[in-house]
Amino acid sequence: MQPKIKHQDVEINGRKFRVKKFDAMTGSFMLFKVTGLLAPLFGGVDLTKLTDEASAASFLKTVNISSMLSGLGELSEKDFSYVQEKCLQVCEELLPAGPAQVLNKQGAFGVMDLEDDTITVLALTAHTLIFNLKGFFQGSPLASFLGGLKGTSLQS
Repeated sequence: MQPKIKHQDVEINGRKFRVKKFDAMTGSFMLFKVTGLLAPLFGGVDLTKLTDEASAASFLKTVNISSMLSGLGELSEKDFSYVQEKCLQVCEELLPAGPAQVLNKQGAFGVMDLEDDTITVLALTAHTLIFNLKGFFQGSPLASFLGGLKGTSLQS
């Protein structure tokens, strides 16, 4: 049995971050939230045809992503804030002086220049969700689809 991977280092816009695991209860909630958001996206999609990233990428070229993702608009601001805050709270920026927590429990940023950097904050949120939830999708055709959507593999 391989040891559990507790973190993943990512680079976004030239900055290095460490994404850590959610606690089990937060991870469970996130899984329910994400699968609830994804379920309507796959109505009418034959998931058995999505066998690898190439087939997922090919499928994505034929699909109207904006209509598929319209369900994301139904996520309330309160729920979105909860998800994003929980994601950012398990992230650290890797600085020369040592790691610094991206967002503390009170919702304040602990590193410079992120409070108005929408792209980096959204990328960190996506990396955190994928890192924490990919185990649930492993072996599933959804892993290929989501890997193609993000441009990275969800399979270990």
